[in-house]
Order: sequence, then C-alpha cells, then structure tokens
Amino acid sequence: MIIRTALICALLGTATPALAGLQEAPDPYRDQRVLPDPNDPKAREALERARGEAYHRADDSKQTEEELRTTRALNAEIAAQNDLADRSDEAARLEYDAALARHQIEVRRIQEETRAAAEATRAAQEQYDRDYAAWREQVRLCQSGFREACTARPAWVRPQP
Repeated sequence: MIIRTALICALLGTATPALAGLQEAPDPYRDQRVLPDPNDPKAREALERARGEAYHRADDSKQTEEELRTTRALNAEIAAQNDLADRSDEAARLEYDAALARHQIEVRRIQEETRAAAEATRAAQEQYDRDYAAWREQVRLCQSGFREACTARPAWVRPQP
C-alpha cells in the first residue's frame, strides 16, 4: 500500500492546529504554588481575603436591638441543634457498644461450642482408633490359630443392657 506524500501533508496540516490548541490550554494540575499554612492565622486570613471570604464580626454596639435578638435566637437554635446532635451521637455510641458486646458474647459462645465439638470429635476418634487396634489384634490372633480369639466377643462390642 502506497501512502501519498500529499495525503500525509494534508493530514499533518489539519492535525497541527488542533494539537497546538491543546498545548496552549493551561493545565490546572501543573499549578505548583505553595499553599498557605492552614494553622497560621495570618496566612489563612490572607487566603480568605484573596477569595473574598473574610468574616469580620461587627461589634455589638454597632448592631441594632433587632439584630442582637436575631443573633441570640440563631445562636440558641444552633446550640439546641448541637445538643440534640450530641445526644443522638451518645445514643448511637451506646447502641453500638451494646451491639459490640452482644457480638463478642456470641463469638465467645460459638468458640466454646466449637471447642467442645472438636474435643468430642477427638475423643470419639481416639476411641475408634483403640477399638480398631483391638479388632486388628483379635483378627491377627485368630489368623495365627488362637481359636478363642475367633469366637470371643470383640473388645469394641459393648454388652447389651
């Protein structure tokens, strides 16, 4: 397949302005200016002023009685909401602690059941191993010609009540 030089030049000619436009756009991630220290009050205030977000509390003597009443009412409402949130947080914490305690009790109970089941299984396996060894010994004795071993009740068979 032959690619013509004119076609390549035409494609490069149309792609170059688009690429040039991409290179001219500022990259917001390349802004490497040092941010002010958030713990420094002067730096924080300078940043807020630069953003136009500086807050300056007016002196109470410059406020009207209506503004003071409104401020007190808003502050009381905020304090009530904060108290309600604190009580809600405390109730949620107590509920969480109770649920955690119930969970831990359940985990301990399950661990004890598992431990008991494992011990019972281990004891049953040990009994089985002893009974199997006794049976193998009885079979060996029987095969070696000891007739009483062939007719005797096996050791693992328990007497019937």
